[in-house]
Amino acid sequence: MHPKTAPQYLEFIPELWSEALADTDFQGASLVESLLERRQGSGEAVTVQVWGDAESGWRLGVGMPDGVGVLSVVSGLLTSAGLDIVRADTVTVADVRSPVPESPRRAQFGRSAVARRARPRRQRATNGHGRMLGAVMLFELESHTGQMPDWEGVERDIAEIARLSAAGKISEARADVIERFASAMRDTGQIPNVRQSPDISIGTDTSGRYTLLTIRAGDAPGFLFALTNALTSVGVNVVRARARTAGSDAQDTFWLTDRSGAKIESETRIHKIRLAAALIKQFTHLLPVAPDPGQALRQFDALTAHLLSRPDWTSEMRHLESPGVLRALAEMMGVSRFLWEDFLRMQHDNLFPVLLDLGEMDVSRSKRDMSIALGSELEACSDHIARVRALNDFKDREMFRSDLRYITGSIDWKDFGSELTDLADSIVEEGLKLAMDALRERYGTPRLANGLACGWAAFALGKFGGTEMGFGSDIELLFVYEEEGRTDGTDSVRTSSFFGDAIRGFIGILNTRQSRIFDVDMRLRPYGSKGALASSFSAVEGYYRLLGDAQQFERMALVRMRPIAGDERLIERVMAVRESFVFSDEPLDLEDVRHLRQRQWHELVGHGKVNAKLSPGGVVDIEYYIQALQIANGHRDRSLRVANTMDAVDSLYAAGYIPDSLVYSVRNAYGFLRVLIDALRVVRGDAKDLDIPPSNSREFMYLAHRLSIPTAELLDAKIADSMDVAHRLWEEFPPRQRA
Repeated sequence: MHPKTAPQYLEFIPELWSEALADTDFQGASLVESLLERRQGSGEAVTVQVWGDAESGWRLGVGMPDGVGVLSVVSGLLTSAGLDIVRADTVTVADVRSPVPESPRRAQFGRSAVARRARPRRQRATNGHGRMLGAVMLFELESHTGQMPDWEGVERDIAEIARLSAAGKISEARADVIERFASAMRDTGQIPNVRQSPDISIGTDTSGRYTLLTIRAGDAPGFLFALTNALTSVGVNVVRARARTAGSDAQDTFWLTDRSGAKIESETRIHKIRLAAALIKQFTHLLPVAPDPGQALRQFDALTAHLLSRPDWTSEMRHLESPGVLRALAEMMGVSRFLWEDFLRMQHDNLFPVLLDLGEMDVSRSKRDMSIALGSELEACSDHIARVRALNDFKDREMFRSDLRYITGSIDWKDFGSELTDLADSIVEEGLKLAMDALRERYGTPRLANGLACGWAAFALGKFGGTEMGFGSDIELLFVYEEEGRTDGTDSVRTSSFFGDAIRGFIGILNTRQSRIFDVDMRLRPYGSKGALASSFSAVEGYYRLLGDAQQFERMALVRMRPIAGDERLIERVMAVRESFVFSDEPLDLEDVRHLRQRQWHELVGHGKVNAKLSPGGVVDIEYYIQALQIANGHRDRSLRVANTMDAVDSLYAAGYIPDSLVYSVRNAYGFLRVLIDALRVVRGDAKDLDIPPSNSREFMYLAHRLSIPTAELLDAKIADSMDVAHRLWEEFPPRQRA
């Protein structure tokens, strides 16, 4: 069919149509002619036709309103439906018909043809002269599943793509197709191993009106989808595309303009297209490794746009060409929104080197290593403001590094907890010193009555104390000084005021990366929020005693108390008070503990919600149970006086306080619930939102992907089993000891 004989309601772009027709061997021009005649006769906006069979392959024709990204979405849809695209041609046409009123009719399906009609609600895009832009797409397909494709489903989905495109919501269709694409690749086990950048050449077509982009690379599932998605992401318009596959090689050619329809001639713009298309194409193939593929690609698109806007974009973009870096990005961006915000919006300059130095990702750093490195950076600073900035940059960089190590599987949840705790130890010690140094310049040094400097000590509590921090864990602190006195400066203040201001200054020094992430929590101090931020030793001694004001839950909390900084003599005195209070032979009030758990559940968990921490069977049931066993037996067995929960389980088991039938289920349930909580926190970027999403939701499916659990059903069963173990622990306390 020649442009002159084309249906009269279509005005073809002559040079594109002639070349496309010459390249097409789908039964000559018969498919094109049949497709367009059917569309003309139906008067509908979308027409889909299919010919062929599983043995000889399928030929698919689509006529629909054009729009930015429709080729990408349609090609991704076909790949997700189990089809390999052997050949593809698409060309833009101008459709001068008026829009058809919306009145859906039942789809027709037959052995040799499928026709689907969809009437978009909004006016379709025009070419600037009042003519509606349309797209004709021709595909030669093979089924890589060996099964009959669901053509009715395909044509329904194409109609929906057209509807969303016309409504300005093509991004919704794109997000859905990205998820389908990633799911299909996971199901078939076809996770591409991207090792090599594609060969890309850019020139001008024979008419001189279009920028010609040709990409050659090894074929892989979704090759056309990846490329067209890349072009959509860098803001160019595809007026014609041609894809060819021969054996293991693929070559795609695109006729491009900018958004206004003009030829792209700027060398800088062409260079950007070349580099960005290569990166995004490779990144798209890694989407199956991302728990949330749509989020990963959206964030990578935004990262690319951000980098291209920077004056030094060339070097930064090239740094991303490493397959290992791209894979780490796919995993990070497909997991967490708040890690992405750290990386791009808040700490890009500081964190970009962490991502690029993959060799360092496998290196474990001890607390000593981090303390030395941080101390060196602080010494190089000229003033207090610079030291505060250096402290926070170090904190964010090392936390981001540990986050990436955990997300990408370099370390497990226990090592992750140790790394974060070591980092927090270093930050607290140096941060307190910075806060006190700033106060000493104004008030002098706190002194005792005998003139000696007043000693102070800081203690870690909670998961910080147990060296088992996770995503979003608080820095829970108890701060103690020797006794009341005054500072020796000209502007003298009471010792209690000095150390109280020091704590407030320390809290102000730490910039939290996200709401409630790595916050300082002082609520476990004597009298909680009503008590002084810094407590004297005499106040601590009077509060933490059997006839003092401390509650049962505080006795349990102090099981995980651990010194982290300060005067050694004072540390010994405070820890002695803790030992006599926590591990006395006075029985723990178990009814008070059970009452506390009921209050937590009823007051802190929303109606109808299941919270991984606080609901019956939540992780605190295991933590309270282990702490209760330590208290019940720790007065006579010092081996049980350990802060880490898993170390405590091992000690209790070794001493015979936990039977064989229980120890393995407790370890497994606690480990899984900790990993689950980390996953919930990193996905949401909220340390407090630990409600488990409904098992039939997309969020729950993404959670399963993050946890490397194949299906939502298996994750649901794993959660139920683990929470059942935790809930049943309190049915018998204490458990029967081993003989």
